[in-house]
Amino acid sequence: MNASSDRLLRRTLWANAILSVGSGAILAALATPFASMATHAPVQVLGLDLAIVLELLGLGFVAFGAVCGWIASRTDMPLGWARAIFVLDASWVAISAVLLMLPASWTLAGIAGIVVVALIVADLAILEYLGLRRISTAN
Repeated sequence: MNASSDRLLRRTLWANAILSVGSGAILAALATPFASMATHAPVQVLGLDLAIVLELLGLGFVAFGAVCGWIASRTDMPLGWARAIFVLDASWVAISAVLLMLPASWTLAGIAGIVVVALIVADLAILEYLGLRRISTAN
């Protein structure tokens, strides 16, 4: 792997890191208002109020972003970890689609939020896939 073959993947992982840490911090800090905007009625997930779930999700995003940054910062990028990030991002998109199909009392803002995040994550996953392919082709 050389610098030109991993540039796309490295930059995409840095973008993923920045977006994940930033959006995670905002989600954790504003979980209660986001939860009230996202649904028409109070929602519980596994016995937890939606606001708590969103707060935990936000903290998870921050940790995920830190891992993305760690991977991108390595001189010899750990490709197994990069592949895992790609799989997690692709899974997020699939889970978002399933979430929209479940019977829930989503508001238009809730649906828009899920769709916008899924589209951003899908874009990152596509770029990660292309970056991983470019590296495997170069090797």
